[in-house]
Amino acid sequence: MARTGRFGERGMKARALAGRKVLVTRALEDAERWASRLTLLGAVPVVFPCLILEMIDNQEIRQSLHDALREARWLVLTSTRGAVAAGVLLGGELPAHVRVAVVGPTTARAAIGSVGRVDLMAKTASSGGLGAELADVVRDDSGMGALGVVVAGAVGGRDEAEIALRAAGVAVTRLDLYRTTPIPRATKKRQLGAEGIQDVLLASPSAVRGLMNAAVVPVDARVIAIGPTTSAAARAAGLAVTAEARRPSLEGMIEVMS
Repeated sequence: MARTGRFGERGMKARALAGRKVLVTRALEDAERWASRLTLLGAVPVVFPCLILEMIDNQEIRQSLHDALREARWLVLTSTRGAVAAGVLLGGELPAHVRVAVVGPTTARAAIGSVGRVDLMAKTASSGGLGAELADVVRDDSGMGALGVVVAGAVGGRDEAEIALRAAGVAVTRLDLYRTTPIPRATKKRQLGAEGIQDVLLASPSAVRGLMNAAVVPVDARVIAIGPTTSAAARAAGLAVTAEARRPSLEGMIEVMS
């Protein structure tokens, strides 16, 4: 019987994506990582950032972050932008008693550069996976205070990490440190059909709005959504969603494309 291991799965994905022009609509900071992964699988990524990232920086959020971490034992970072924002707002000085949990290696590198440490990196590179793994670590920690974990998020961003933590009885404070906004409406929209775009990856409702503001999507392009909220936004914008990822990540999107 033939076996399909990690390398066999990679080969199947590569065959399915080989030569396909894939539009990556994430903000530039995130799009480059996705483009690198797609290139490894033989696709031809076209980076078209449809979002603008903006850090929320005022005295109120700075004070809220300092106050929350004074009582917390963990800071959860689910994105590189959140890691960078936390470092700026803290002035690079993370309280010595606070440990840092991150969603994956890219966020880990950002966290080390911005707050100086990483104590837990999720084996499953997703917000929900990180929350579940961290819950196992802190559940029996008798030193947990009333504000046990601080989650650094984005306005309107995913909340799987805090859902998993709260389900395990862990006290969570979420603070939104940045926001994403769609790129503005273009006077002349980009004609993606003329560029041979075959697949469009959409990872948020904001990305849907930005895409529709600036481009015309060919009717025969496969539209891949990262989850149900994004699918709903895409359909509301008049796009036909070809597939929806079963898990909210690039790998989940690649799985339904293959």
